[in-house]
Amino acid sequence: MVAGLLPGVRVLDVGQGISAPYCAKILAQMGAEVIKVEPPDGDEARRMGPFPGDSPHPERSGLFLAMNSNKYGVSLDLASPDGAEAFKRLAAGADIVVENPPPGSLETHGLGYETLKTINPGLIFTSVTPFGNRGPYKDFKATDLVLYHMSGHAHGLLGAVEDPDSNPPIRAGGHQAELVGGMAAATATLMALYRKRMTGKGCRIDISSFEAMVNQLISGLASCAYGRPAPPRDAIEVEEAAAAGMVSAIGGILPCNDGYVAISPREDVQWERWLGIMDNPAWAADDRYSTRDARQKNSPSLWKLLSEWSSNHSKHEIARWGQEQRIPCFPVNTVLDLFNDEQLAHREFFVEIEHPAAGALKYPGAPYKFSNTELPLAARPAPLLGEHNESILGKLE
Repeated sequence: MVAGLLPGVRVLDVGQGISAPYCAKILAQMGAEVIKVEPPDGDEARRMGPFPGDSPHPERSGLFLAMNSNKYGVSLDLASPDGAEAFKRLAAGADIVVENPPPGSLETHGLGYETLKTINPGLIFTSVTPFGNRGPYKDFKATDLVLYHMSGHAHGLLGAVEDPDSNPPIRAGGHQAELVGGMAAATATLMALYRKRMTGKGCRIDISSFEAMVNQLISGLASCAYGRPAPPRDAIEVEEAAAAGMVSAIGGILPCNDGYVAISPREDVQWERWLGIMDNPAWAADDRYSTRDARQKNSPSLWKLLSEWSSNHSKHEIARWGQEQRIPCFPVNTVLDLFNDEQLAHREFFVEIEHPAAGALKYPGAPYKFSNTELPLAARPAPLLGEHNESILGKLE
């Protein structure tokens, strides 16, 4: 088996859902031995799906499989004396514990950081919660939807809104707040592991998914600090803008015969080359479109002309033509497009893993590669519920 970057590092993943399990998955991909500790009824992600054929099954949830590959799995009732004692024994030999339960739940069972560090002084205890362990929001419960809206991202999403001041914001797809929180947790955990190797000292890491999401708003926060107004949300007002209304040149999403393509010929020289791609249409000589400022002022009519042309071509054709002319231009990919993307295929991004219940599936790999170390991306599938109870918990007796 490939050793990876973290051989000999043992991680206990006590997480549910996404944020903590994703943190632990990153560590597992780097070669750590990650033991997923689930309650007797399993991680909640086992019930979240998506499922093959839309038929729920605790061993076939796509979300669970993706978040927990490369891990071992045990089931423990941490509320019981036997389960709590077994967990303490596991923690005594672990380097890292990762959790994301409701605030205080591990402490309720006598398994919080203050207890575990008396057993294992060098333990790194990473806790991912919506708002961290202090502050006026610390006891608030929050889902990915709540965190996405509270962090300011939703109000920056464009849409066909009639009244941006009264129509509610929308939310991007996926589980972005949970994944960003998990990435922040993995980064902080690796920093703590480095410090432990230098000093031998463990620590508790307090991760706020809310703060991790706010940290992604750097450009918006900077604009606010400089006294600039918030960008408009109405797509009609900013269809010429490449960055939510914050630039003054033509750019945005064009319809194609197989989807959409994003373009941004911001400068006049880029615009001239873009017209060449379009075979220099007669309307290009119109004063309404001859300068950058004019194009900005007349963007609705210009956008209709561009759309009429782009609708006759494929998004990949237009993207290739734009790139050849040194114009920012790229296809708006669907998830299915990603499975067939030649760049991802060349870098072997997707890895196939055989699961005893779900069969062979493709999984996203790691977005980084090392010249001197292979990563164990397909070492093992996500564990069945309690799959390694005997081999791991049996050794504690």
